[in-house]
Amino acid sequence: MKLIGAALCLALLGEPVLAQAADPRAPEPAAPNPNAILAELSNVAKITEAAKTCNWTDPINVLASESILAIRAADLKAMVIPEVRGQVDAALEQAKASVAGMACKQPDGTDLPQQHQAKMFVMDQYWRMIAHVDVLGSLRWGEVFRYTPEERAALDKEIAHIKEFKGYGYYEAANPLETLAEKTQTLACRERPSNGKPCRPVPAELENNAATVKIMIETTEAFGKAVAAEKIKEQQDFLAAVGDITQFSAFKDEACKADMLVVKTGEARVKSKETEDTLGKMTHQVMFVEKFRLGKPQPIGWVLLFRSMMYAGDNAPYVVIAEDGGEWDEESARMGAGEVKNLYDEQKARIASLPPGERQKASEAAQDAISKTYFDNFVSMGLMQSIKTGGGNLKLVQCAAD
Repeated sequence: MKLIGAALCLALLGEPVLAQAADPRAPEPAAPNPNAILAELSNVAKITEAAKTCNWTDPINVLASESILAIRAADLKAMVIPEVRGQVDAALEQAKASVAGMACKQPDGTDLPQQHQAKMFVMDQYWRMIAHVDVLGSLRWGEVFRYTPEERAALDKEIAHIKEFKGYGYYEAANPLETLAEKTQTLACRERPSNGKPCRPVPAELENNAATVKIMIETTEAFGKAVAAEKIKEQQDFLAAVGDITQFSAFKDEACKADMLVVKTGEARVKSKETEDTLGKMTHQVMFVEKFRLGKPQPIGWVLLFRSMMYAGDNAPYVVIAEDGGEWDEESARMGAGEVKNLYDEQKARIASLPPGERQKASEAAQDAISKTYFDNFVSMGLMQSIKTGGGNLKLVQCAAD
């Protein structure tokens, strides 16, 4: 089987013919060549089927490529007379069948020369189909897609992610789709009246595109549902691995995602004291908390934080006193937050010399004394650091399940 390079195939997946808007100042464009388009679509069918057969990329990328192929095939059939439209489907099926039995590796076990290009081509179709979900699912087409609120929320997040990832490149696909949506709004309304308002009449020159619009609605909606199902399951699996995600806090908004740096505030050690002076009451708080990569079970470090609050309910920002060692080791940091695991040798010896009935009380008193010493030291450090930073510059945001 011969696979034409992916660079050639990318030229195929521009705007559909019915979306093309010519510059009135430009010369008359050449008429589309159905035979050339069919040859290119056949090649895309081969590439997509090869990627699917050989597992060269994720199934959702294959579905995206299949979806765009279906839309482009419908667009091609709208160009030709009804008597030959069946030949389009037959040619694409033949192209797919030609992949059967192909070797996915070379005899020595290495990748096929065309594998990387084919894989990248198919992967590229994913963001293009996301653009279809975005633009054609907007008010330009009267929000024709039927998604549940949960599906819509998952898709909105994925659309935002793709837009951020692609930057201005996103509009390579989105802009022609906007043109298409505006031109075919009457067809979409007739196919899927969604807002209770009567649809405007379909211009006679667009009637030949009715089947294409129907395919675009059904194919894009199905792709969107597949993406949403995948994203919802990913989120469910992620939350199952994390457990109670509200036990964690991030250092900024939108950071409670898989593998992001968070702290487990739900199991933090916190020690506070109130003071009162001429400026009023203040609560000083020292917190020892472990750091995690969200979704991973083992901590990757710790941080000792300080803040002062005029009101106990304030979510005031923190300053970092110590982190992952350095001048202060973990045991000292824990002691400052009230967690004393080991007593000093001389104190252990003194407590051991006491009568058995007095040892527990003496041990607790020694722990309190050690904790107070470290705590007071860390409060002093925190206050000085707060003056330098203007009151603290580290805001923690509690993670939420949504």
